[in-house]
Amino acid sequence: MKKIIAFCWGLLMVCGVNAQYREDWDTYVNEFSDHLSSVMVDLAFGGSAEARLRPNAIIIRIRVDSIRTNGMPAENQLKKLNIVEDRLVEQLTGKLQAMYTGRFTKDGKRDFYFYSNDTSNYRLAIAEVLDPMHISWLAKAQTDTGYSNYFNVLYPGGKQLESMKNRRVVDNLKEKGDVLTAPRKINHFIFFKTEKDRKEYAFTVQDNGFTVENAGKEIGVNDRPYTLQISRIDRVDYNSIDKVTLYLWELAVKYSAKYDGWETFVVKEEGGR
Repeated sequence: MKKIIAFCWGLLMVCGVNAQYREDWDTYVNEFSDHLSSVMVDLAFGGSAEARLRPNAIIIRIRVDSIRTNGMPAENQLKKLNIVEDRLVEQLTGKLQAMYTGRFTKDGKRDFYFYSNDTSNYRLAIAEVLDPMHISWLAKAQTDTGYSNYFNVLYPGGKQLESMKNRRVVDNLKEKGDVLTAPRKINHFIFFKTEKDRKEYAFTVQDNGFTVENAGKEIGVNDRPYTLQISRIDRVDYNSIDKVTLYLWELAVKYSAKYDGWETFVVKEEGGR
């Protein structure tokens, strides 16, 4: 096998308040007993300056005409739903300077989430889009300075977010021709509040085959200054890397630490470029 060095971090780029805003869309699915919920979300919105300029949530609900047994839209509904979404985004961003932050789909209902500073004519703006399409709808606008609708409904939980990060990195490796099932050294990075927590964490992961590569302290960092770099030989296919990182993430939560991602190199078949 041919190895090409390429560092791949399980991190998401979220724009700071002083940076030019860039959308960061992703999707995920939650599984219940016999139904699913599907979420599409702009991960960058919550930490942006644009959010602070738009303290009001606008939520629009429509009912899907035809659904599958798991509550998701039937195939023949997808084109229509995409048109509805595009028209609502165009209308509300244009007339209300709103920002579209995502959608939530479950049990034959789809909710669209916007944030805006101006909600004075939001119902009229929605009606101009949906009424000519003969779509029944419900909508509400509410002050949401804490962005609870965004963070509690759309934004993924910790485990889900880790899996999404992993998928992005694995997809990047796959695009580079990586043999995902080939074992290789993977480095992981964790940050701690205390040296004691770091030591206990290190002892625990060493019992699970991890090697401590480096331990230090970042000067001027008050929250979690104690750093730990560990490694183990593992595969990077979706299931394998999820199993590894979720174990490390959950253990980090136990020690009030922050699991901060992983890196590795590309492994190609011999003769690959």
